[in-house]
Amino acid sequence: MPKPATTRGKSASYLVRTRKSNRPPNRGFDAGDHPPITPLKSASRNQIGGGAAWRVYEFVTRNFIGSLHNDLKFTKTKISLAFEGSTTPEFEFELVSVDSLGFADSCRWVLKDIQAGNKDAGRDIQVGDVLPIASINIDQKNTRPPKFLQEHELIRQMDDKRIGTDASMALHVSNIVDRGYVMLTDETGTPLRPPRPPGKRNQNQARQIGRFMVPTPLGSSLLELFGHQEEVRAGVESPALLSHPSIRRQMEEEVKLIAKGKMSKDDLVKRSLDWFEDRYVELESNLTRDRVGQFGQGLCSTNEHLRRLRQLDAFEPLVNKGQVNNSQRQRGKSGKSNASRAYNKSRSKYNKAGGKKNTKKQRSKLTTAR
Repeated sequence: MPKPATTRGKSASYLVRTRKSNRPPNRGFDAGDHPPITPLKSASRNQIGGGAAWRVYEFVTRNFIGSLHNDLKFTKTKISLAFEGSTTPEFEFELVSVDSLGFADSCRWVLKDIQAGNKDAGRDIQVGDVLPIASINIDQKNTRPPKFLQEHELIRQMDDKRIGTDASMALHVSNIVDRGYVMLTDETGTPLRPPRPPGKRNQNQARQIGRFMVPTPLGSSLLELFGHQEEVRAGVESPALLSHPSIRRQMEEEVKLIAKGKMSKDDLVKRSLDWFEDRYVELESNLTRDRVGQFGQGLCSTNEHLRRLRQLDAFEPLVNKGQVNNSQRQRGKSGKSNASRAYNKSRSKYNKAGGKKNTKKQRSKLTTAR
């Protein structure tokens, strides 16, 4: 057997050599639009062509190999600190240590999701320990608004609410972008540039990180016009339902009934068109001059909208070439995240132990006074 050239290949070879997996892959939700996406053969970056095609191939193959692995096992330790003489903890923090990598051996990004850190961190702290106060500082900081949803987070929520299928969800997202209801930006609030062919990237342009979906003034004003903040009650029809996810989910379920032969297509189309027409008639009858005026006042240019959001500190600060922003600084000079370094350290210990680890599960709440 040739020597694997990638971490993905090493993980697959390890599974074949040790037969560690003792269960079939977990089954996900079958929307019926296509069979599971599985890799057919091993390929190199040069064979794929690099760029986005290579990242998609890597994601598919790593998920497939991870589905054959055992579960990821980790220990989460919660440490509570209280001042001397107090029984109520004033400070709390959690430490996550990996006991068995499992599918994270292939899907390394999972370690970042669970915020895995140093396995030995906090192990020397015992219940009842008295810790000295090293220093006392008072820092003044401003709260920041939550970050906008990223594209993959929106698709995940759509999947949870059964809105669309794997084949149609991307089209739904593309439609709201093309119609000007949402814009795609990076973490600094800069609109995303169109993708370039592999190897054609302009070295003078900073790499754009993230695909954040920022509502445009048109999209936000339209939702206000629908009255999307109104409480939606079962059995009560109102224009607010035009922007409610339950309507789309209901339509998806009815389309499945057509595919199963339990509902007529013509009847569903007529009923759906009549329902939407009734909602728009209600919306038109409720429109007033003030509401239309508020709609128009909420509209502005894209650049002006992004400038206002930057003033609210909704994005990471813009940086010049040669500088790094907060998210890049957290990755360190090596370019590796804390989760990646924790994985490499855990993997190294695993290899030194000859493929076997003696792990000790510790799920206790430590309460110390300082």
